[in-house]
Amino acid sequence: MAGNNTKILKQANKYLVLQCISTYEPVTIEDIVKKTNLSRPTVINSVKELTESEIVIKNGYAESTGGRTAALLSTNADAYYAIGADFEFPKVRLALANLKGTILASHHFQYSLDTTAEEILSDLPDRIYDFMQSSNVPVEKIEGLGMGISGILDANSGNSKFIERINGWKDIDIQAILERKLKMPVYIRNDVHLMGLVEKRFYIPNDTHSFIYIGLRSGVGSAIFLGNSIYEGKNGNAGFTGHITLDVNGPRCFCGQRGCLDVFAGELSLIERYNAAKGSGAKAGDSEEINLDYLVRKAEAGDEIAATILKDAGFYLGVAIANLVKTLEIPNVVVGGCPRIEASPFFSSVKQTADAHLKLQFEDVQIGCGQLAERDYALGGCFLVFDHLFDKPMLTLQI
Repeated sequence: MAGNNTKILKQANKYLVLQCISTYEPVTIEDIVKKTNLSRPTVINSVKELTESEIVIKNGYAESTGGRTAALLSTNADAYYAIGADFEFPKVRLALANLKGTILASHHFQYSLDTTAEEILSDLPDRIYDFMQSSNVPVEKIEGLGMGISGILDANSGNSKFIERINGWKDIDIQAILERKLKMPVYIRNDVHLMGLVEKRFYIPNDTHSFIYIGLRSGVGSAIFLGNSIYEGKNGNAGFTGHITLDVNGPRCFCGQRGCLDVFAGELSLIERYNAAKGSGAKAGDSEEINLDYLVRKAEAGDEIAATILKDAGFYLGVAIANLVKTLEIPNVVVGGCPRIEASPFFSSVKQTADAHLKLQFEDVQIGCGQLAERDYALGGCFLVFDHLFDKPMLTLQI
């Protein structure tokens, strides 16, 4: 039993060292010791194993301070690859990335809103398989697929419990279905959680340890970061913001309830309102061009209907953000999923409303715009795969 415990701890230490190198590269062994609080011999042994496995490489030398020059360590970008999928029905985005998070190939496609669960499950695995085969990366070096998915899920079992917008999508063992087709490990997480992880890795300052990430999608989601770690909840559904109730007598949501945030600020609902006001026969999701970014551009061009819809949506999202900040006492909020919104009537309305509802309790609330480009949305799935390179209890990097 003691031998098993020692082996698990060794693997966990090695993962912690790799996590440190990946986060702060290039780093020296002394840097790793300071940031992980591991002993120097433990770090040296872990680095030796990671170097022998070609996961970590030497990347030059640190500036000399009079003693022996220390080697700088970095991850080997080409040691492993992963596929990421962002399943934001009706749109699906795919990416193939290396260990450093560089996207080497990407693809997206869109289903019609009336596509059934059966049709998707017949089509989706083949689409992912074809994307994987069309890449220039040897299949044996692809470590797995990480998928961000909306709706209610059980991240522990890989089961997608319910996606209200898809006809017949209930209790789908999506992880097992994809693993059978792709013949590789598959990992499932909430889609906005994965977007928030990518935003944090590339764009959030290192000293911002806690923040709320709002994902503007077909619906609205959120990811709550506490002390540099995401709070996932019991089954991975924490931050199910799109279905908080703002008006018990409000319009009916896709989920069947009334007055959810998604009714007032979700992309599909906004497009339906816009098409209805314009007298368009198009349905939300039927055109790749008609999305939140499209409405922002229309408002910029002087479309008063688009501007009014965005202001209304911003008001309700601002109320929801104020409620989250009051509940969690986290004053840093990032709104992602549409990089163009910063100068839009939508974002102005979000900030004005949130500020008005928070001014008595908070004076330092910061609400900013996320910087993720659409091409990066699927990257969180790749990082999810890399996090499972070592299948063991994780230690947490405390900075």
